[in-house]
This record gives sequence, C-alpha cells and structure tokens, in this order.
Amino acid sequence: MSRRVHRCAVVLACAMLALPVTQAAAQQPPPAPQTPAPTTPYTPPSGSGLPAVPPVPSIPTIGAGRSLSVTDAVALALQQNYTIQQAALTVALDRASLAQAEAGLWPTVQFKASYTGQTQSPPEALPVQGTVLVGGVPTPFHMTLTIPGSQVPAWQASFVLSYPLYTGNALQDQVEIARQKVLSDQAAFAAQAATIVLQTRQAYYNVEATQAQVAAAQRTVDASQENVRVAQAQVNVGTQPQFTLLQAQTQLASAQLTLSQQKANAVQAQYNLAILLNVPQSTIVTPATPLGLPAPPPDLNALVQTGLQQRPELQQARANIAGAQAAIDLAKAGLRPNITVSGGPFMQTNDFSALPNTPVDWTGTIALTLTIFDGGLTKAKVQAAQVQLQQAQVSERQSEQSIESQVRTAYLNLQQAAEQLASAEAGLVSSREQLRIANVRFQAGVGTQLDVVNAIQALASADSSVITAEYNYNLALAQIDQAIGTQIQIPRP
Repeated sequence: MSRRVHRCAVVLACAMLALPVTQAAAQQPPPAPQTPAPTTPYTPPSGSGLPAVPPVPSIPTIGAGRSLSVTDAVALALQQNYTIQQAALTVALDRASLAQAEAGLWPTVQFKASYTGQTQSPPEALPVQGTVLVGGVPTPFHMTLTIPGSQVPAWQASFVLSYPLYTGNALQDQVEIARQKVLSDQAAFAAQAATIVLQTRQAYYNVEATQAQVAAAQRTVDASQENVRVAQAQVNVGTQPQFTLLQAQTQLASAQLTLSQQKANAVQAQYNLAILLNVPQSTIVTPATPLGLPAPPPDLNALVQTGLQQRPELQQARANIAGAQAAIDLAKAGLRPNITVSGGPFMQTNDFSALPNTPVDWTGTIALTLTIFDGGLTKAKVQAAQVQLQQAQVSERQSEQSIESQVRTAYLNLQQAAEQLASAEAGLVSSREQLRIANVRFQAGVGTQLDVVNAIQALASADSSVITAEYNYNLALAQIDQAIGTQIQIPRP
C-alpha cells in the first residue's frame, strides 16, 4: 500500500515527517470513552483478617479532546516549547555579538565639548634690583617685571574621527570568531529542534499506544466478565463447582486492575505530551494520525551518508573548527603592530558669545603601537588556541562516529520492531482462536475454567504485544529521521 508523506509547514519550517495511516491501523476500533474507577471502598469478608481499603479519588477519565495530527503536534511544539525558545534566544544573542564585532571595523566619530571655570589672577608687578659692572665700575640698577595673570580657555569643542588602520588582523579575527559562533549555535538550535521533534513524535505515539492499551485492557475485561457470567450460570445449574466461579472472578479482578493501570498510563502520556507542546497539562489531545506501518527506507548505507552530510551536529563541529582557526590568528596578533589614525577640527575660546568667530584648528594623529616583549603571553595564547583547534577536530570525528552509530542502531531497531510485529500479529491470531476453542470446550463441559482463564490472559498479552510492536516500529522510523538530520530552517528572531 502506497503511503503519502506529510511535511510540517510552520513558522519554524519543520520538515519532520508525519507517519501515515495503514488499513490495519485504520481498522482498529477507537478506544471507547472510559469511566472513572469506582471509589466505593472494598470490605473483605469477615474473618479474613484483611483491612478495609479506603476510598481513593478516581483516575481522570480519558475521552475526546483537542484533535491533533502528528504534524500539528510537531508544529505546536516547535512554536511553543521552552527549550526551543531558549535555543532561539541564544542564536539572537550571538547575532548581536557579531554586530558588535563588525562595528569595530568602522571608523568612529565623536563630538567633545567642555567648559572650564577658574578664577583668573590679575597681572603682578615684580621689582628687580641689583648691581652690574659698567666699565669696571659697579653700578646699581632698578627695574620692574610685570607677570601677566593666568589665562585658561573657558570653552572647548572638537570633532574627532578615529579609525583602526591596522590591528594585526585582530578585528577581522574577532568578527570571524563571532560569525562562526552564530553558525555553531544555529546548528545547535537545529539539533535541539530535531530532538524536540523526535520527543514530540514519541510522546504522540505513546498517547496512541496507551489509549490502544486501554482499549485492549477493556476487551480483556469484557471477555472476563463474559467468562464470569458463563461460570455463574454453570455453577447455578450444578455443572461446575464454586471454585470455577472463583477462578473467573479472580481473572476479572486482575483484568480490571490492568485496565486501571493502563488508564493511569494513558493519563501520564497525555501529561508528557502537553509538557512538550507547552499547553496546560489538563489538556486532552485526541490523536488524529493513527499508528501506521509505512515502508522502511531500503538502503542503510545511503542513510548513513545522508546523516554524515546534513546532521546539524557536524555543521556545529565544523563551525567550531573554523572559529578555533580564527582564534589562533587572533592570538598571534598580540605581537603585530597596531596603527590608529585620528583627527578633526578643534576650537577654544574664553567668550562663548564670540564662538562663531573663533578660528578652527585642525589636528591629526597617527599612532603606532608595537609590543616588543610580553613575557611569552602571546606564545602561550597561540599554544592554547592550537589545542582548542585540536579538540574541535577530535570532536568532529567523534560526531561522525556517533552519527553513523545512531543511524545504524535506529535501522536495527526498525528491523527488530518489524519482526516483533509480525510475530505479535501471528500470536494474536493464534490467541483469539485458542480463546474461542477454550470457551467452546468449557461450555460443552469437556474443558476447564483454568483453560479459559489462561486463554484470556494469553490473548491480553498478545493484544498488548501487537500495540507495543506498532509503537516501536513508528518510533524507530522517527529515530531514523532524527539520526539522518532532517533539515529545519532557523528563523531570525
């Protein structure tokens, strides 16, 4: 049967696939609305020595709720999940840091103005007297020196343009490091988004599986109730002993306990899905995409190559390598010359009213800074950056190894799930026939009640095994999608 592939078109442009419906899955009856567990306390027979069980609030019901396809669930998770929001904010911060680094490549223009208030001293007359030789004859003299008062400009204004003409490539390296950091965290965002997609699909399938388990447990309860009815009728007519009825009632009690446990599992599955979707945990989701059995991808080696080409973890590792290479060059810039030019108009005056007529002076400066010796600091920084580059390269090779292992493991899980499903379906067919025969033999008086009880238990186990195998099959396909790195577009916040 051909299968149509669904793709998720949302704000985050998620490309994760929604698994389609098969005829076998579509033919399975939907779980009937469940009723709460009874709250009436159980009172043991007198003389049993057992305490009475106190009433406990019933397990919440599992019924119809908000209908969501697996595609819609994935889209909602990518829009609202807190982990995704945190990853997106990290990318936004990196982009802001990149803009700051790029600003260092541009010239800066500053306007400076100041006013200085200071008391000015008046001119001071300083008498000077002494004796000098005139023609060999000492001659006295007297004179007065006038010292002018202090003159401090009250107003100053200037425009200064500064430009880093050469920084030993340090600014360019800082920009490159910031750019690679953006690419690295974008890849990390994509990897996190892929993980959320996998977790959402798994939680969605788990909701379906647990609801199917509830339905299977209910079928077991129905079969056990019918068994009790038949046993009661035969005890009433005297063809079977009272112990036969007790066996049937014990089987019914066990089936009801299993049903209660499956209801609790279904409620917990709803909670888990609601957390991933970031909706109130009281929200009930009704899956609109039943578990299906689409054809598996045929070529494992092609899947491995796809994973090695497009997994975001590898893109992240390669961005880290490029950033580490830029960091080495940045460390080497510590011993390179640094040349800066600056200049602009400058004027000063004591009288603000005369400012328009104040002459404008121009200043210009070229500054060269060269570190001759730094105690080995630059050398140590270069060595540290080279080690970080080696770490990034090892991380890339380790990621390649891990990705190939994940793809192969996911495909192996798919093969095992398919084999388990085939075995479980054969066991389910056999168990149904065994229960039919056990009921016929018991009603004819040639079989025992224990045969019927065992047949009901075997059928319940086989029914549960089929549901589990279908869940594992769909989960393995979701794991393959995640392992090969389905592409997810990163939005700009």
